[in-house]
Amino acid sequence: MTMSPIRNTLADLTAEWFRAAVLLGLASIPFTVALSWESAPSSVSGTAVLAAGLLAGLHYGDRSAENDDVGPIEGYRYGKRPAASHRAGAVAGVVGSVPAVLRVIAHMLDLAWSLSGWRTVIAVVLLPVAIPIVVGLFALSGAIGAYVGDWLATRVDRARDRARSRVTANSDGDISGWWRWVAAYIFFAPAVLLYVFGVQPEGGAGFALSVLALFVLVPFSVVAAVALFEDAVTLREAGCVRKMEQDWTPNYWAYVGAPLGIYALVSLLATVLESANPSGDGVYGFIVALWLSAIVYLNGRRRHVGTP
Repeated sequence: MTMSPIRNTLADLTAEWFRAAVLLGLASIPFTVALSWESAPSSVSGTAVLAAGLLAGLHYGDRSAENDDVGPIEGYRYGKRPAASHRAGAVAGVVGSVPAVLRVIAHMLDLAWSLSGWRTVIAVVLLPVAIPIVVGLFALSGAIGAYVGDWLATRVDRARDRARSRVTANSDGDISGWWRWVAAYIFFAPAVLLYVFGVQPEGGAGFALSVLALFVLVPFSVVAAVALFEDAVTLREAGCVRKMEQDWTPNYWAYVGAPLGIYALVSLLATVLESANPSGDGVYGFIVALWLSAIVYLNGRRRHVGTP
């Protein structure tokens, strides 16, 4: 006998397997409050719950959490992931809906207090109807984020397989040339930022050059992030394929995830401080954080693996 989606979600809230999803939902609550500070009481932001769902999808969709030995032959399994990641996103959304639920309760009670007669009765009757709707919308937002996270986890698994193929084909040579893009970014990023914010050309060719440099730097930072990820995955899989004893394991989630987290935090802070361009501020935070992450990564690579 199959359980209804509502009963499934309620059971998942207390299941040990979904503890990480519950924690992600709880962690999203202060961000939801901060993002909704200006828009409340008219609306409550679901962005933080969407992000929590994405992280849940990454966590529960990552095959390496259960089996780190997924090879190219098992690629057909990519389309047959269990629904655990999507359910985890819904759990994160339900837990993260607390600010919205409290807002609905406060609004309906305030409405009932200000009205009289049959209008008060209608407001009271609508309260138990409005709460499930709000919770359902946040659960849907978390599930959508989890779907995206699961899709990204699939790309990660395929990147592992590509990395293992490169390691096998180039066992005695340069198994990854991605580090060169990371090294180029380390020199290019500060040069652009120092020119734009240090020299601060005000007009003419200098100003045009600064604008062009920023237009190049932003997409190049994305390329550098991808290169760092690919290089770290390749080195990690090299250790698995060759069965080497390593005292340094490149954690690509940390090296790439930290700059993305800084982007989110800076954008959030800029939004709270009513910056004119919160997303642009977040991009600058990402660029600087990625530069620091790249330095730490290449230093670890040079000390423990060598370059190349």
